Amino acid sequence: MHVIPVISTKGGEGKSTQAANFAGFLADAGLKVLLIDGDYAQPTASSIFALSYEAPHGLYELLMQTANLNDPSQIISKSVIPNLDVIVSNDPHAQLPTAMLHAPDGRLRLRNVLQHPLFQPYDVVIVDSQGARSIMLELIVLAATHTAVGVVKPILPDVREFIRGTINMIENLMPFSALGLKLPEIRILINCMKYTRLARDTYQQLEEIINDGSYSAHSDQIRVSLLKTCIYDLEIYVEGHAAGQPAHRLEKKTSRVSDSAFATMYNLANELFPEWKDNFDRLVTSAQQEVTHG
Repeated sequence: MHVIPVISTKGGEGKSTQAANFAGFLADAGLKVLLIDGDYAQPTASSIFALSYEAPHGLYELLMQTANLNDPSQIISKSVIPNLDVIVSNDPHAQLPTAMLHAPDGRLRLRNVLQHPLFQPYDVVIVDSQGARSIMLELIVLAATHTAVGVVKPILPDVREFIRGTINMIENLMPFSALGLKLPEIRILINCMKYTRLARDTYQQLEEIINDGSYSAHSDQIRVSLLKTCIYDLEIYVEGHAAGQPAHRLEKKTSRVSDSAFATMYNLANELFPEWKDNFDRLVTSAQQEVTHG
């Protein structure tokens, strides 16, 4: 089971949209996927796709350990997309941050609870997060098995904020290494990429910062890399929101310079999970047949 958080300490970077769309692509590729909406303040990821079944409990009961995990129907909601289950965010009064801050195992609570047999059948658990630095973001990062995806727009202030906020937060989690926890590699996904010189220059600056390790004084311990896949035109993702569908289902080919939503999600999936390339290739074959016969 892969647990992959989608993170940024800055709001509005597109975390929820890309977490949900990526989860939808993986599910369509035949993987069993769980999407956890970890944004207690502005839950979005768990509401993008309609639910065929909504469990009475969600993130609040999961972290407060009041849900009966031996009864999946108490905590696992079912989306209308086959293979995609959801744990909804349900903490409107923002009680979780205080509770987790004072719990002895607060920062490890999500990591520990995901060890329950209920979650072992999932191939991938994607965890969306709030766009702010908090204990909630820290416990989501510490739940990662190998990788966390950092979402950043190609705007210099946003890049600086990512380094100042997100990378600094990872530095503060380094003491957990003494407990045998390996901090995840941060794979940066550029969202809202533009066809402008400014966007290209910003991308190149970020690439240089990563390559020379200047993002942290502890770059030997905190691993950061830049994903080759970029998210360009967002209009199709907006349409996906309106239709309640993953964007790759709506756009399998395009006449634009940038890749279609399908090709973008395919490339991202292969970068993050190369071991399931056969699954992704079968989905490509199926999509090509639909286009041919459509």
